[in-house]
Amino acid sequence: MALVLCPECGEETLDRLTNCPLCDEPLAEEKQQIRDTTKLFTYGALFLCGLTGATLCNSLGYTRTAISLAILGVLSMVVMILKLGKS
Repeated sequence: MALVLCPECGEETLDRLTNCPLCDEPLAEEKQQIRDTTKLFTYGALFLCGLTGATLCNSLGYTRTAISLAILGVLSMVVMILKLGKS
């Protein structure tokens, strides 16, 4: 359970609630922003891990694995760019 701030009155409420108990303002938009941020963070982490792994594998001579990890990194970057474009 996490606490979120109500966008209307600033009251800290539980993230499981759909409306603020003080002013009855919907909290769904705040939850969606948190989910979108988490997804972008995940894609960014995949990008960094993919390219770091590709560099390491390439320097150790594992060419096929390096190519696979590079593709993973590039695809996660493309998805991240597309997600940012929708925001």
